[in-house]
Amino acid sequence: MRFLTAMFLTLTPVTAVADALCDELWLTRNTVFDRAGYCFGSELGKSVFDNSDCTTSSPKLSAEDELIVAQVREVEDEFSCAVDTSRQSLDVDYVDQRRALADLPVRTGYESACLGYDGPALLMTAGRHPDTAFFGEIVPGDNIDFGYITVDGMEFIDMGDGRMGWVGGLLFSPKVCAGGMAG
Repeated sequence: MRFLTAMFLTLTPVTAVADALCDELWLTRNTVFDRAGYCFGSELGKSVFDNSDCTTSSPKLSAEDELIVAQVREVEDEFSCAVDTSRQSLDVDYVDQRRALADLPVRTGYESACLGYDGPALLMTAGRHPDTAFFGEIVPGDNIDFGYITVDGMEFIDMGDGRMGWVGGLLFSPKVCAGGMAG
């Protein structure tokens, strides 16, 4: 998978990859604000989020939410993100599923992979806490891409096929990656 990712990056203009990353970061940051009651004014904000339950243009964020926003902005700055908010859609797969996550992940912009996972099946949850909903499963043979900030020992995994979620205690090594590790 890492070879395919490298090949994809070789054949894809860097701006297209950065645009998809920036769109995902924009979605994460603005999901935090949406959950805090923010009323969106941009075309993109109004098309992605439902303003019918908004309450403010200056929401109060929790310390955890402020940290997420700061992490997102740091990555956005690193990759010089400038999302065009006059458009009406994002280049992000599974937007509704991402917005339904209990705990929002922050992409780093740097990918790693475990090729040919050969460990036990792992459940992915909607959040970092054990009481959050089941959101997917990693099974032997999967190629696992990860590139999100690890929080409290929990790793966010996006399988690229709709399966995504938080997994705790992942220790990827050549022992459980039959095809090797990349990244």
